[in-house]
Amino acid sequence: HAKQAALDTPLELYTSAYQCLLDYCRKNLTSVIILLKIAASYMASVIRPLLLSLTIFRVKRSHMERRVFFNSDGIRIAGILFEPEATDNDSCPAIMLCQGMVGVKEYFWFPHLARRLVELGCVALIWDYRGVGESEGEPGRLYPLEQVEDIRNGLTFLETNPKVDPERLGLMGFSFGAGMVPYVAGIDERVKCSISVAGWGDGERWMQSIRRYYEWLDLLNQIEDDRKTRIETGMSEMVSGGGILVGDPTTAAARQKVIDQIPEMENYKGTSYSLATAEKLLDFKPISVVERISPRAIMYIAAELDSVTPAEGVVGMFEETYEPKKLWVIPGATHYDVYREDLKEQIWDMSVAWFKEYLRID
Repeated sequence: HAKQAALDTPLELYTSAYQCLLDYCRKNLTSVIILLKIAASYMASVIRPLLLSLTIFRVKRSHMERRVFFNSDGIRIAGILFEPEATDNDSCPAIMLCQGMVGVKEYFWFPHLARRLVELGCVALIWDYRGVGESEGEPGRLYPLEQVEDIRNGLTFLETNPKVDPERLGLMGFSFGAGMVPYVAGIDERVKCSISVAGWGDGERWMQSIRRYYEWLDLLNQIEDDRKTRIETGMSEMVSGGGILVGDPTTAAARQKVIDQIPEMENYKGTSYSLATAEKLLDFKPISVVERISPRAIMYIAAELDSVTPAEGVVGMFEETYEPKKLWVIPGATHYDVYREDLKEQIWDMSVAWFKEYLRID
């Protein structure tokens, strides 16, 4: 039509073509409506499901999870590494998560937390404590300084990952692991940012604070007798987890409720630890090194009514730590309340803000 009209300018060409199209639509309105309906139906039945499937595929492929192992003092430590599939930058921050005394990487909300860290743009590592889960080592032997070495070797493992920026390494720990985090942060300058949730700062004060006086004396006597036995037999007596972490009935019920919600934790109900572990706990004092964390950042989170790892120990560490630091004592919360859905989200929001600021996450 444009050629037949022999128009001189592009504007006139487009105007004439547009007018021609309108004239056709007016004369063949019924046919146009039918064609539009067919096109819409095709979009709904074919193209939309295709686009949806591609979107689902992209979400599933947004990160990778793989089982990994690293060596620590000759012991093979098992973990799961969570990585972004692709990053805008050459490298990204990495955060190592540290469990409570249960020490199993799949328990509580750790896999979920690791996936959320990946969504934030980080590499995340969860791992089994030595002697627990898939890691090698002697069961029931939970020596804090050995855990410290495992964490430091885990950081080295993360450094070897080409996706990781070795200048942006972080730690986050809960309960028992929350005592390891400030200690490692104090002695290892590679840790640029850390978060300690429901932790403890002095093993001896901690163990005494959760016992009545006669129970405390009984523990000391058991440890003394066990030390003499180890000299003769090389073996330490095993006691239940409750024999080390005594607690009031309310706390015990809360712990049981958490365990019952996770079928895999059935084995945790029978977990035992050596009395040698209790002795090593008494000697471990993260509060002695927290002044060395600065100028690197640490945030402490404590539960006000915690009878497992009392808030006083966390406050004591905070007071001995130099800036940058932050403390949040959760009003009215007990130890296992930090795993409640509402508090988990609050802890997550605060953690995101902290990591973004001090690990330079966009």
